[in-house]
Amino acid sequence: MWVKEFKIAIIEENTEQISKLLQEVPAFDKVIEMTEVLYLIKEADTLMQRLQNENIQIKNKLQKHIDFVKATQEKPSSQLDTSL
Repeated sequence: MWVKEFKIAIIEENTEQISKLLQEVPAFDKVIEMTEVLYLIKEADTLMQRLQNENIQIKNKLQKHIDFVKATQEKPSSQLDTSL
């Protein structure tokens, strides 16, 4: 059951579910099951790294947009405007 849930979490890229399942890894009796789980964990790690890299790229793009918007805005005068 755990293996099936873990596979689904990887396919759906559900990082919260992956994290939850990794905290509850059951003991496996057969070497074949252990090997499968090892490969699934490696796949989950690859997925997490890819998502982290995507988030970093998005953050960098957003920062560039913020910097651009700040650069194109008029800077407020440092003098007090008493003409109101």
